[in-house]
Amino acid sequence: MSMAAFLVIGKRRIRFRFFVIIALLLSGIIYICLGENSDDEYTTVNYGRLDLVYSGQAVIIREETVYGAPAYGRAVYLAADGAAVEINQPIAVLYKENYDEDVVKQLYDIQEKIVKYQQEQLIDQTIDNDIIKVNMELQIIVSDIQSCVKNKNYTETAKFESRLRKLLNSKQKLLDLESEPDDYLTGLYDKEANLVSEMKQWIIDLKAPESGLLSFTMDGFENILGASAVDKLTSEDYLHIIQQIPLHDSANQVVNEQFESSAQAEQPFLRIIDPTSKWYAALKCDSHEIYLKKGDVLEVVFDEQDSVSGKVNRVHKENGHFLLILEFTEYADKIINKRVLPLRVKKTVEGLILPVETLKKSKGRQGVYLRDKEENRFIETSVQAEQDGYVIVESVLDTQSLRLHDQVLTDWK
Repeated sequence: MSMAAFLVIGKRRIRFRFFVIIALLLSGIIYICLGENSDDEYTTVNYGRLDLVYSGQAVIIREETVYGAPAYGRAVYLAADGAAVEINQPIAVLYKENYDEDVVKQLYDIQEKIVKYQQEQLIDQTIDNDIIKVNMELQIIVSDIQSCVKNKNYTETAKFESRLRKLLNSKQKLLDLESEPDDYLTGLYDKEANLVSEMKQWIIDLKAPESGLLSFTMDGFENILGASAVDKLTSEDYLHIIQQIPLHDSANQVVNEQFESSAQAEQPFLRIIDPTSKWYAALKCDSHEIYLKKGDVLEVVFDEQDSVSGKVNRVHKENGHFLLILEFTEYADKIINKRVLPLRVKKTVEGLILPVETLKKSKGRQGVYLRDKEENRFIETSVQAEQDGYVIVESVLDTQSLRLHDQVLTDWK
């Protein structure tokens, strides 16, 4: 028997295979112990999604043209705020400062009596084909306008509204022809003519100076917050505007009563916005990091209303917070009379998701330690989103890629 086959300890001979068995047992115990601790040290790379949400008060930036009006006392608005108008379309009637309100009321009363009397006289009469034709055209125009509003085709809406006004005027003239004026109706016509003649001295018919979205509401920032402000606006500017126009201040409210007496001579009277032009919203985000970049498309909700798509135009970091500028091409008519209003943006990010504690530092770089056999290999990563203790990451280098189901170090032992 070979001398290497056994070892003598005291009076006993210990064979070599005994030591082999002991070594295998120790290896098994070490492997089991390390295996039991692996769940505490490593985590698995999964695929997931995070919703980035930012909210606050938004400042609206848009290119708008302001027009003044001659001196007047009151105005009657013929178009609503936010309506699409055509150039030269009647939009308001201005009454000069020396107008007589009693004359206006008398005219309205006379006109109401004329229409009422005409309708009563025509009840038992056969309406001719011209009136029937006008009524049919009116129904078609109204249907077309409803379709345009539904499809947000505001340019076509303005054309149909102009046609609608002409048809209504035509119908009134036909009614005048159908009604044979008796002594009573003739007397009403004479009174109407006298009142209209008197009113012409102090009435100004105001027409739209250009086509676009119309508003009679002013806040003082029309010539300041134009498109040129997008690249220049600072956080200080943002706060100043918020302070000047609180969220629910009267400057944010629609002023579109039939009569308005607060306007003064030669002050801005109306503004026109091109519905096809871009407009913007500025939002201050008090976050240590904002995982948004220029060109990102976001889901945006203004004032808890409908969701609209917006694109990141600018991200400006300043004094530990971010000023986010969003760009829009739709929805301008819905907020035409708002300068400051609540806004919430959301971006859903999908990718490789890990607990935030897996992020480590190595030589000034941020990344994760990937379990590679018996070693931990550092892989530099960029964070795409962070929320509720989780991050979505991407590998910085193609040669050091992170894959689904990889094991990543969570804590050193």
